[in-house]
Amino acid sequence: MDFVMPKLEWDESYSVKVGEFNDQHKLLFDYINDLRDSMMGKKGKDTVTKTLNNLLDYTNTHFFNEEIMLYKHEYPDYEKHKAAHDQFLSDIRGFYVRFHAGSADSRLISAEIIAVVTELLQEHILKADKAYAAFLNSKGVK
Repeated sequence: MDFVMPKLEWDESYSVKVGEFNDQHKLLFDYINDLRDSMMGKKGKDTVTKTLNNLLDYTNTHFFNEEIMLYKHEYPDYEKHKAAHDQFLSDIRGFYVRFHAGSADSRLISAEIIAVVTELLQEHILKADKAYAAFLNSKGVK
């Protein structure tokens, strides 16, 4: 079975008005697209695993950077934002475990990972991250 999934494209609607985080979000889009390309290019499990590891590692790094900034500036919804990050990472790890368990078609799991991670990331940026934009900008963070 062949899968056709569109690439995730960055546009200004995703801007959180904090350059560092916009750049990191763009990289997350790239990692998701790399995973998509690995899956659609029918790469082996090792390549998909490496790509998934890269996505998970960079997501951890990005969330850590965001949390430090929000904590430092005493963002009022810090705990809620961190909890959303924790859930996002838990979801990705769950897919990772399923992918390696071999209990289902790895390409189907990859497609599910891409669909869910894309949706979660878009929703997180457009809602939770946009919510901190004005707050951080008011603290001089651009």
